[in-house]
Order: sequence, then C-alpha cells, then structure tokens
Amino acid sequence: MITLGRTRRAGLAIVAVTAVSLVGACGSDTEAPSGAASGGASDGKVETPKVSVAVFPSFNALGAQAAKADGSFDSAGLTVTLATIATPAEGMPQLLGGKVQFALMDLTVPAVARTKGVPLTLVAPGAKGTAPKDNFGVGNLWVKADSPIKTMKDVENATFGIPQINSQIWVDIRSVVDEAGGDSSKIKFVEVPNTLSALKAGNVEVTTTSEPAGTAALADPSIRVLGGYTAAGGDLAYAYVTTQEFAKKNPNTVKAFEEAILKGNTTVNTDPAKRSEVAASYIKAPKALLDKAHYPEFSVESISEANVQTALDRLMKYGLLDKAKAPKATDLVFASK
Repeated sequence: MITLGRTRRAGLAIVAVTAVSLVGACGSDTEAPSGAASGGASDGKVETPKVSVAVFPSFNALGAQAAKADGSFDSAGLTVTLATIATPAEGMPQLLGGKVQFALMDLTVPAVARTKGVPLTLVAPGAKGTAPKDNFGVGNLWVKADSPIKTMKDVENATFGIPQINSQIWVDIRSVVDEAGGDSSKIKFVEVPNTLSALKAGNVEVTTTSEPAGTAALADPSIRVLGGYTAAGGDLAYAYVTTQEFAKKNPNTVKAFEEAILKGNTTVNTDPAKRSEVAASYIKAPKALLDKAHYPEFSVESISEANVQTALDRLMKYGLLDKAKAPKATDLVFASK
C-alpha cells in the first residue's frame, strides 16, 4: 500500500478548528503536561522534557522522524513520542486537549484557526515548496494518456479531482494554472477520495498526486503526467505548531524542539540514503520506490514573519482568509524571550 502524502487533511482540519470551541482551547492551556512551568524557565533547561508530536504518515513528517531516529531529540533533552494521525482533523483536538504538545500542519490550518479564536503558534519549520525537476515534482498533475489537455493553462476548463476543496493544495493548483496564463476560477473542482481512481474511471479530467504515489503512477500507461508544481509558492508549506499558552509556559522546551527539528531537516536534505531509510520506517511503500521518489526540501532556518506573510497573502488572494480579519504574521510566529 502506498500512503499518499496529501490527503483531506487541510480542509478537514479547518472543519475541526470550527468545531472545537474556544472553551476547549482554553481548557487545554490550563492542563499543561506534568512538569510545565507556570511562567516559563529562565535557566535554559527544558520545562517539559516529555512531549508528544502528532505527525502524518507522509514525506512531510521526515524532519521529526529523522530527529527521532538520529537522537536529535535526546540530545536536546527531550523524550519525544511521535503520534501518527491521518489528518490535522485528528491532531487538532489532541493538541488543544493536551494529548500532544506539537502537531504538524500546513500553514493554512493555523492561519484559519486564528480567525476562529484558536491561538496556535508556529514553532518549527517543515517542508517547503520544492520546484519540479524535468517536469516532475513532489506534487504532480495527471490526465488520461489520450487527453486533449496538454498544458497547465488548458486545465482552466477541466473537471479536477482533488482531495479537499479550499485547502492548501487547492490554492496550489489554482496558483499554477493562473501562473500558466489560465483562469483558475473556471476549474470545476470535485472532491474525490482516490484521485487516480477517479481519473481512470473518467469521473474527472485532471487530478493530482503527491509522492511517492506519483512516482509509482509513472508505470501506468493509461495516464500521463501533465507536469509538476511548486507548493506554497516556493515558500514554507508545513510547520510544527503548538498552542500559544504552551509556548509561553515552555519557551525552552519549544526552542529545544525547534533545534532538534532543524537538525532532522538538515539530515534529510543532505543524506539521501538516510532520508530513504527513515521514510521506509513509517511509510507503507516498497523501499525501491522510496529510493527513487521525489522528496521535498526542508527548511533549515527558523520560521520568519516573511514565510508566514507569503502564506497569508496566498490565502487572502483565493478567498480563504478575509483581509480584514486575517491574523498578522507576528501573531503566528513563536518569539523566544
């Protein structure tokens, strides 16, 4: 079984944000894990050495998985449990309820959460938008082998099968069509649980895959890749988040976590053999496929306000955030004192 990197996670997580009451969020703030300091630490030691992190079974979790495997968390003074979840919809209530202290999300989720009164804070970077190589990327568009659709611009009048409308991937698709000179507002998006199956059945004209499903699909003669695309406008696409209250009470824990993630990100960027080995430890796909799959680049720098502003601008452009109600980048980025 090949686990798809992108599922319905972004849109479902937004639903979860709406469904979780602000009372629940506040409750989680007062129920910090045992050992959390009420006012933060001043001696440089982590306040909460045992933490859990909610991650997806996709390439986007490679930084945390590598940090766990190579001992970076241990070196930072943290005992970390990685809790596997299918979507942020599962991670959100766990994060707000204190069952996990950090969760991996695309930048759409914490931005929209802020507008719903749920104060999430970005504490460590994950994957960033990575340009395709030879017309094939981490994310790709597909059509049937005999489709008249030949270019990204042609997608503007097509029926497009997508895991979730109004998600980060939805923004990515609209962006790539608009950048090719098309009008993405004309695309008829249809939510489908299995994108390639919907395409081959003739239910949609275009669809998308992430890795390693895309690399596997290259062997199917009934479909062809239209082209790869760069997620998140080439900027930060995924980040590890926590609640604002946990970050305030545990600034040293947060910084230690970030440092470990940055080391894990560096490992997967620079050591392809290790990257593939780590991926094989948690992704259900043949090792040979993982060895030749296309991987995203991971950020090795702290999240900046510029990273967040890029995401906010894209969400406002495509109507997922109201400009008047959109959070400020400064509100979303963790700043250690």
